Amino acid sequence: MVNIDTVYQKVLALANKEQRGYITPQEFNLMADKAQMEIFDTYFYDLKMAYQKPKTSINHGDEMELLHKKMYPFKATTNVLIEGGGTGTVGIPGNSYYIDSISTSDVNNAITGREVTELNQKEYINAIANPLLAPSLARPIYIVTSNTISIFPVPSTGTNVYYRIDYWKKPSTPNWGYVVVKGRALYNGSSSASQHFSLHPSEEEALVTRILQLAGVIIQKPGIVEVAMAEKANTKQDQND
Repeated sequence: MVNIDTVYQKVLALANKEQRGYITPQEFNLMADKAQMEIFDTYFYDLKMAYQKPKTSINHGDEMELLHKKMYPFKATTNVLIEGGGTGTVGIPGNSYYIDSISTSDVNNAITGREVTELNQKEYINAIANPLLAPSLARPIYIVTSNTISIFPVPSTGTNVYYRIDYWKKPSTPNWGYVVVKGRALYNGSSSASQHFSLHPSEEEALVTRILQLAGVIIQKPGIVEVAMAEKANTKQDQND
């Protein structure tokens, strides 16, 4: 977790260093959410690339290990029931960002752990047209739409199948809560008013830098972008030293 007030105060200090402009709480909250999602989104690309790099026996220097620590809090699991004779369709969890895998968790109270294969719409059409590829309870498949998951085959009436959905959940939307006192916004750190960043503490400087870059565009002060780039370069240099 990254403290949202710490990030906001750093952003304000750097933005106002040379009187380049004030960033309102409303502007900051919008940029904070965008910056967090951009950083979170890079994890999946970085993880893919890390699999292709040589491994090291030093845990704190292993890129894969570092990524797993950053991503672990966003790993989630839910169990769903597919009733026999139904449609085989369930809703995607509301906080889902990316479906990782689906497996059978219970078939008439028998634990199986059989993985369900994901197909796109075209692959599904080809599969059901070919008896050798058609889905079965021993070889189930699923397709994902914008907000639903359809699992095939649909079990016969009287047979209920439970599935385990492993997915990556979205970070909570950050919010710098405040109260206005004599025309000035003052931080309100209560849990009902503020929401800290969900990212790993190591992402604090990355958040500050990205928000500064966004701020330079919003308040039309190119100098802020220069400050952000300088901060990014300094952080990168510190990491390489």
